[in-house]
Amino acid sequence: MNKSKRTSGFTLVELLVVIAIIGVLVGLLLPAVQAAREAARRMSCSNNFKQLGLAMHNYHAAYNALPIAGSGQAPNQPRQIWQNRNEASNHRLSILVGMLPFVEQQALWEQISNPLDADRLYPPMGPTPHRRQYTPWATEVPTFRCPSDPGTGLPALGRTNYVASHGDSIFRMRDGSLCVRTNCNGSPTLPYPRITGWSNQTRAAQRGFFVAHQQQRFRDVLDGLSNTIAMGEIATDLGDRDIRTQFTNAGDSANNSEPNLVRNPSFCTDLGIIDPERPQFWAAGTNFRGAVEGRGYRWADYASVFG
Repeated sequence: MNKSKRTSGFTLVELLVVIAIIGVLVGLLLPAVQAAREAARRMSCSNNFKQLGLAMHNYHAAYNALPIAGSGQAPNQPRQIWQNRNEASNHRLSILVGMLPFVEQQALWEQISNPLDADRLYPPMGPTPHRRQYTPWATEVPTFRCPSDPGTGLPALGRTNYVASHGDSIFRMRDGSLCVRTNCNGSPTLPYPRITGWSNQTRAAQRGFFVAHQQQRFRDVLDGLSNTIAMGEIATDLGDRDIRTQFTNAGDSANNSEPNLVRNPSFCTDLGIIDPERPQFWAAGTNFRGAVEGRGYRWADYASVFG
């Protein structure tokens, strides 16, 4: 007599139960995995900051000075510093440019410090940092990026999450102690002349570790190096109207937004251009400076909009 054969296996119900259990376990583990990944990314950000701190100290040890915020070459004729130029960087370079050799970016520094033949011959220290055809300015430097920041691609060039500290006041932040206009008191000679009144305003307003266009040294830090912020971490603009990363032209018809903010820190709130339902964002329809002027969009640019 032949015995009947039974095949082993799972029933449909058992299979569904197993799949459900796996799904529950994945759901429980996924937040922990994501948290671990974010912790690793934040650790990478901290390590980058440590590297920049060491680079700053090594720069000072090599030159007995700190990198200048607003360095670079002047054009053949004095120009307003906000003008984009191809023949010179127009005193627009950030501290990160000078720190390149100290963050293992010697090859990139060599491209910048020597003439570069791209679509045209660019001078040493390059054009102003707006020129996307100039390869170094569009280069992403890993040490200048925090992996937690999701910003990528155009309209930004090389992004940065690390910027120089100019203190707690925006007044004269761009100008520093230099005359940055074409004609200062009838004297457009090179280098840009220093203006007494301008310098006095700068000294009163700029209390940060770095002052635009001014050579700083560790000895100039009077409150102690361990008590003074030299650099900070920022988010880069994502095009989402974030008030931290996008700048508005509202109230600037007479070029008065800076003095208005100095006199009234609630200037933007009083204008009604901040979304009341989302206070971290500008209201819909707010006019911005421009699509290419987002926070952190140019690591090579010293201006407060970018760095």
